[in-house]
Amino acid sequence: MSIPIYLQIKEKMIDTIRELPANAPIPSERDLAIQYDASRMTVRKSINALVDEGYLYRDSNKGTFVADKVLHKKNTTLEKKDDNRKISYKTIYFDVKASSSEEVQERLNIGPEDSVVRMIRLMLSDDRPQAIEEIYINRLNLSDEEFRNLPKWQDFNAFISKGGLTQRFVPTLVPMQYAHMLELKIHEPIIMVENIVNQKSGKPLIYMKVFNNPKEKVIEITS
Repeated sequence: MSIPIYLQIKEKMIDTIRELPANAPIPSERDLAIQYDASRMTVRKSINALVDEGYLYRDSNKGTFVADKVLHKKNTTLEKKDDNRKISYKTIYFDVKASSSEEVQERLNIGPEDSVVRMIRLMLSDDRPQAIEEIYINRLNLSDEEFRNLPKWQDFNAFISKGGLTQRFVPTLVPMQYAHMLELKIHEPIIMVENIVNQKSGKPLIYMKVFNNPKEKVIEITS
């Protein structure tokens, strides 16, 4: 069985990316399509795969860039635990919204008029900023008691153990509104972890975006 063209292009691009410095821009889809003698759709599929795997990151206003190799190796999937650290959370925002963005609707598989609980909180370890968490939950999936206690939750392990967790790692730039709270420079490269907690039925229950502080929080991929 022959290897799909987009995977062949992806492997060639990886060789090129390894020779480039972090934050270097890559050529446009049009130029890459000409370079690899392929359609723009095929090239786009290759780029999307490289973004998902952490080789590239996108800036919606500027283009697609090479991800920081050292940063990507530091920010991986399982957070290292240190029982001597004091983990705490500071709630920045908590409310129920009558509507939500298309992104949230798609991730939670809900309609534009479904009410969504939105909570933003700062994760601290020994009072040092580790990450910003954006949490979205369909209000109908929470009992009144769960809704009241949501700001007190430390983690979502109880829900994960009953269903499942899907994660996606996205090299990106720290959002301007979070840079100060994370004590990072504006436009500093970070890893954003997109989490979807699913019910046993497979239906999405919680959508959470975690903007990790690369100078403080270290996580690792295990297999």
